[in-house]
Amino acid sequence: MSLCMKNINLAYIIDDDEITMYLADSIMKKVDFCEKVEKFTHGMDAINRLKFALEVNENIPDVIIFDLNMPEMDGWEFIEEFSKLPLKKEIPAFIFTSSIDNAELERSKEYDKIKGVIIKPLNVQKINKILRIMDMETITRPDIIFRPYNQSSFYLNFGHSM
Repeated sequence: MSLCMKNINLAYIIDDDEITMYLADSIMKKVDFCEKVEKFTHGMDAINRLKFALEVNENIPDVIIFDLNMPEMDGWEFIEEFSKLPLKKEIPAFIFTSSIDNAELERSKEYDKIKGVIIKPLNVQKINKILRIMDMETITRPDIIFRPYNQSSFYLNFGHSM
Protein backbone atom coordinates (compact mmCIF):
# COMPACT_ATOMS: atom_id res chain seq x y z
CA MET A 1 0.00 0.00 0.00
CA SER A 2 1.39 3.37 -0.99
CA LEU A 3 1.69 6.22 1.49
CA CYS A 4 2.26 8.83 -1.20
CA MET A 5 0.10 11.94 -1.19
CA LYS A 6 2.01 13.10 -4.23
CA ASN A 7 3.85 11.18 -6.89
CA ILE A 8 7.54 10.75 -6.03
CA ASN A 9 9.37 9.25 -8.97
CA LEU A 10 12.96 9.61 -7.84
CA ALA A 11 14.66 10.08 -4.47
CA TYR A 12 18.35 10.60 -3.77
CA ILE A 13 19.95 9.31 -0.58
CA ILE A 14 23.43 10.65 0.19
CA ASP A 15 25.25 8.96 3.06
CA ASP A 16 28.73 7.50 3.39
CA ASP A 17 27.39 4.59 5.46
CA GLU A 18 26.33 1.78 3.10
CA ILE A 19 24.27 0.01 5.79
CA THR A 20 22.29 3.16 6.57
CA MET A 21 21.57 3.64 2.87
CA TYR A 22 20.56 0.00 2.46
CA LEU A 23 18.14 0.21 5.42
CA ALA A 24 16.66 3.52 4.22
CA ASP A 25 16.24 2.13 0.71
CA SER A 26 14.57 -0.99 2.12
CA ILE A 27 12.01 0.96 4.15
CA MET A 28 11.29 3.26 1.19
CA LYS A 29 10.60 0.23 -1.01
CA LYS A 30 8.50 -1.44 1.68
CA VAL A 31 6.12 1.52 1.89
CA ASP A 32 6.25 2.42 -1.83
CA PHE A 33 7.73 5.85 -1.08
CA CYS A 34 8.95 6.36 -4.63
CA GLU A 35 9.52 4.64 -7.95
CA LYS A 36 13.32 4.73 -7.79
CA VAL A 37 16.07 5.50 -5.29
CA GLU A 38 19.56 6.56 -6.32
CA LYS A 39 22.20 6.20 -3.60
CA PHE A 40 25.43 8.16 -3.29
CA THR A 41 28.25 7.79 -0.79
CA HIS A 42 29.64 11.27 -1.53
CA GLY A 43 27.89 14.58 -1.97
CA MET A 44 29.95 15.44 -5.04
CA ASP A 45 28.78 12.25 -6.77
CA ALA A 46 25.18 13.37 -6.25
CA ILE A 47 25.95 16.90 -7.50
CA ASN A 48 27.67 15.50 -10.61
CA ARG A 49 24.77 13.11 -11.27
CA LEU A 50 22.27 15.92 -10.88
CA LYS A 51 24.26 18.19 -13.21
CA PHE A 52 24.38 15.41 -15.80
CA ALA A 53 20.63 14.81 -15.49
CA LEU A 54 20.00 18.52 -16.03
CA GLU A 55 22.32 18.62 -19.07
CA VAL A 56 20.70 15.68 -20.84
CA ASN A 57 17.17 16.48 -19.64
CA GLU A 58 16.81 13.31 -17.54
CA ASN A 59 14.51 12.92 -14.58
CA ILE A 60 15.79 14.82 -11.55
CA PRO A 61 14.91 13.83 -7.98
CA ASP A 62 11.68 14.83 -6.28
CA VAL A 63 13.35 14.68 -2.86
CA ILE A 64 16.91 14.48 -1.52
CA ILE A 65 17.87 13.01 1.85
CA PHE A 66 21.47 13.72 2.86
CA ASP A 67 23.84 13.11 5.76
CA LEU A 68 25.85 15.95 7.29
CA ASN A 69 29.01 14.07 8.26
CA MET A 70 30.64 12.67 5.15
CA PRO A 71 34.19 12.64 3.80
CA GLU A 72 35.26 14.70 0.78
CA MET A 73 32.11 16.85 0.74
CA ASP A 74 30.08 17.16 3.91
CA GLY A 75 26.35 17.87 3.96
CA TRP A 76 26.83 21.62 4.36
CA GLU A 77 29.10 21.74 1.30
CA PHE A 78 26.57 19.60 -0.56
CA ILE A 79 23.65 21.92 0.19
CA GLU A 80 25.75 24.95 -0.84
CA GLU A 81 26.52 23.39 -4.23
CA PHE A 82 22.98 22.06 -4.61
CA SER A 83 21.55 25.53 -3.95
CA LYS A 84 23.57 26.94 -6.87
CA LEU A 85 22.11 24.55 -9.46
CA PRO A 86 19.69 25.99 -12.05
CA LEU A 87 16.73 23.76 -11.19
CA LYS A 88 13.43 23.95 -13.05
CA LYS A 89 11.49 22.59 -10.08
CA GLU A 90 11.72 22.76 -6.30
CA ILE A 91 13.49 19.75 -4.82
CA PRO A 92 12.97 19.51 -1.07
CA ALA A 93 16.00 18.33 0.88
CA PHE A 94 16.07 16.69 4.29
CA ILE A 95 19.09 16.34 6.55
CA PHE A 96 19.57 12.67 7.53
CA THR A 97 21.69 12.39 10.66
CA SER A 98 22.25 10.37 13.80
CA SER A 99 22.20 13.51 15.93
CA ILE A 100 22.14 17.24 15.49
CA ASP A 101 22.98 20.01 17.87
CA ASN A 102 21.15 23.30 18.16
CA ALA A 103 23.83 25.15 16.17
CA GLU A 104 23.34 22.78 13.24
CA LEU A 105 19.57 23.12 13.52
CA GLU A 106 19.87 26.89 13.42
CA ARG A 107 22.29 26.70 10.49
CA SER A 108 19.88 24.48 8.54
CA LYS A 109 17.25 27.22 8.71
CA GLU A 110 19.47 29.37 6.48
CA TYR A 111 18.70 27.10 3.50
CA ASP A 112 15.28 27.31 1.87
CA LYS A 113 15.79 23.93 0.28
CA ILE A 114 16.15 22.15 3.65
CA LYS A 115 12.64 21.23 4.79
CA GLY A 116 13.48 19.19 7.89
CA VAL A 117 15.85 16.97 9.81
CA ILE A 118 15.45 13.20 9.90
CA ILE A 119 17.07 11.50 12.86
CA LYS A 120 18.35 8.07 11.84
CA PRO A 121 17.10 5.43 11.36
CA LEU A 122 14.38 6.04 8.79
CA ASN A 123 11.03 4.47 9.62
CA VAL A 124 7.43 4.56 8.38
CA GLN A 125 6.43 7.42 10.70
CA LYS A 126 9.30 9.58 9.46
CA ILE A 127 8.44 8.82 5.83
CA ASN A 128 4.84 9.86 6.55
CA LYS A 129 6.13 13.12 8.06
CA ILE A 130 8.29 13.77 4.97
CA LEU A 131 5.27 13.19 2.75
CA ARG A 132 3.09 15.51 4.83
CA ILE A 133 5.72 18.26 4.66
CA MET A 134 6.09 17.80 0.90
CA ASP A 135 2.31 17.76 0.46
CA MET A 136 1.99 20.95 2.51
CA GLU A 137 4.54 22.60 0.21
CA THR A 138 2.36 21.83 -2.82
CA ILE A 139 -0.85 23.22 -1.31
CA THR A 140 0.69 26.37 0.14
CA ARG A 141 0.30 29.51 -1.90
CA PRO A 142 3.44 30.23 -3.97
CA ASP A 143 3.99 33.59 -2.28
CA ILE A 144 4.04 32.01 1.19
CA ILE A 145 6.94 29.78 2.13
CA PHE A 146 6.04 26.92 4.44
CA ARG A 147 9.02 25.99 6.59
CA PRO A 148 8.31 23.54 9.43
CA TYR A 149 10.71 25.16 11.87
CA ASN A 150 9.17 24.83 15.23
CA GLN A 151 10.80 22.51 17.70
CA SER A 152 8.06 19.91 17.58
CA SER A 153 7.74 19.57 13.82
CA PHE A 154 11.21 20.29 12.43
CA TYR A 155 12.74 17.18 13.93
CA LEU A 156 11.39 14.09 12.25
CA ASN A 157 12.31 11.97 15.24
CA PHE A 158 9.31 11.37 17.41
CA GLY A 159 10.17 11.73 21.07
CA HIS A 160 13.48 13.53 20.37
CA SER A 161 14.06 16.35 22.79
CA MET A 162 16.20 19.34 22.12
